[in-house]
Amino acid sequence: MDNHPQYQPQAPTNVPPAYPQQAYQQQAPAPAYQQQMYAQTAYQQQAPAPTYQPQAPAPTYQQQAPVPAQPPAVKPKKGWGMMFAAFALVPLFIVGEIAGLYLGDYTPLGEDIGAELGGALSMLIPCLLLGGAKVVNITKDSFKWAWRALWWSIAISAGIAIYDLWATIDAGEFVLASDWPWQFFLSVVFCIFIGFLEEFMVRGLVLNGLLARMGKTRKGIVWACILSSIFFGLLHVDVTSIGSSTPLEILQGVLKVLQTGMYGFALAAVVCKTGEIVSAALLHGLDDWLLFVLTFVMGENPFVTEYVSEGTEEGWATAIVYIICILLYIPLVVRAIKTLKNIDTPNRGAFFRERKGVVEASSAPAPAMAAASAAGVVSAPQVAPQVTGYTAPAAQMYQQQAPAPVPPAGFVPTQIPDQSLYQTGQNGPQRM
Repeated sequence: MDNHPQYQPQAPTNVPPAYPQQAYQQQAPAPAYQQQMYAQTAYQQQAPAPTYQPQAPAPTYQQQAPVPAQPPAVKPKKGWGMMFAAFALVPLFIVGEIAGLYLGDYTPLGEDIGAELGGALSMLIPCLLLGGAKVVNITKDSFKWAWRALWWSIAISAGIAIYDLWATIDAGEFVLASDWPWQFFLSVVFCIFIGFLEEFMVRGLVLNGLLARMGKTRKGIVWACILSSIFFGLLHVDVTSIGSSTPLEILQGVLKVLQTGMYGFALAAVVCKTGEIVSAALLHGLDDWLLFVLTFVMGENPFVTEYVSEGTEEGWATAIVYIICILLYIPLVVRAIKTLKNIDTPNRGAFFRERKGVVEASSAPAPAMAAASAAGVVSAPQVAPQVTGYTAPAAQMYQQQAPAPVPPAGFVPTQIPDQSLYQTGQNGPQRM
């Protein structure tokens, strides 16, 4: 009876059907850990672009610019030829002085002053031919600088002149020559010629010749000044008579070379600094004039000067005078050393001319860049520059062009329901 179809019980119609578990699970929100993953994924979509910056690409003009062939290397001059050429012209002063002797016979200047004039011209002309007008390009600033460097020597000579005048008057020997105004004029002319002769010979030919070879470094400049100063000192002693000289006379000669060499070293520093020789020549002439003017106006023979005295008493007196002068010249040498320490290098002198196309190493560009500049094109650098990062506009441009992150496969963004509407039981989340 129970198995008969017409007696099977039917489900009541007023009871709502049970909520299908499977359908509920399809609509149920994701578990908490999935919600967290979805939230994290959504945050990743909004994350800014990476903070690192890619390496900047090289500019296109550098990549496309042609690099022409490098020009052939130009070997720089060493200066030997100019140095020997300058040294070879020094003996011309002998020819000039001999010619000046004959010129002085036909002028009121006399033979001695004529010889100094001829010697000065014989040294001035070669310096102009080798160095051009810059060796005589005296300016107000260059003369002021030379005066500040040499005023102490002129003060020493003025002190010696005052002492000689006082000693002559005290001995009752001061008598002016009858033509003392003319002699005073001759003293000025004579000392100017001496200054130009010695300066254009020693600081002109000799020093500039040495600088052409040695002036690449500061040490070479200093040695050029020292060697030219030794030569200047040797001009003031009779080297040929050293074999027959007594030890006291040799001592006087050595002291004279040292004293004159110190003065020459100060003059050499002035020429290296100013680049012209006229200022040193004028101040040199003024220095000598202070020592010679008294003998001129008194009518004595000023053209014969003995730097080495004979006899024991006179010899020791002369040696003491040289020692005092050496001590007084120490400030000149100290100032000259300071000048040479701060002088610009290289200093190849007024005579040196470098070959065309040779550039100093300190200012020479890369070979490819130099060749490209000569050809009028811009070439790529030999070494790529190190790029440390973009500038702010470049970084902003890169971030704007960066693509957005791609979400994982199968991910469909959905609205996350409120967790307060569900509770988790044994059969999974259930809506309350």
